[in-house]
Amino acid sequence: MTTHLETDVLPGTYRIDPHRSTVRFTATHVFGLKPVDGTFAIRAGTLVVAARREQSTASAELDAASFTTDDKRRDADIRGKRFLAADAYPVIGFRSTGLTRTPEGWRLAGVLGVRGGSAPMVLDVVDAAPAGDGYRFRATALVDRVAAGVTAGRGIIARRVRVTVECRVEPSAA
Repeated sequence: MTTHLETDVLPGTYRIDPHRSTVRFTATHVFGLKPVDGTFAIRAGTLVVAARREQSTASAELDAASFTTDDKRRDADIRGKRFLAADAYPVIGFRSTGLTRTPEGWRLAGVLGVRGGSAPMVLDVVDAAPAGDGYRFRATALVDRVAAGVTAGRGIIARRVRVTVECRVEPSAA
């Protein structure tokens, strides 16, 4: 899988543009019925692309209160204290712990912080390409929501949630 990460992305420090970036997710019923699609807004983030790619780092903050699907009542419930507790924990955080080249492509390992807890998370970098004066990145992951601390709804919502991160980054002002 060619992501252009090896050839097209210049080393440097980049900031995530929150207005041109988003996190999309798909959660399913525990028996695979009725998928629910939604989004989170990215508040901020930084990518440091190293000349030796394996030394690159990433961090991001999502706005827990921005959880949105096609159902306002469900959104309020998920933002509430049983699930995300967005009032008490307004930020969902990610920080990388390593970038590895695999035969399938690049994998970004890290720690996902939700509701004051943390859980390991691995993102598969699907695409990295030039875009304007910065770059566009797309990565996917399966997140174990229970391990991340979102334990409510075990009999209704599947444990793993499919996540796609789409972000635009621009050179950070030094």
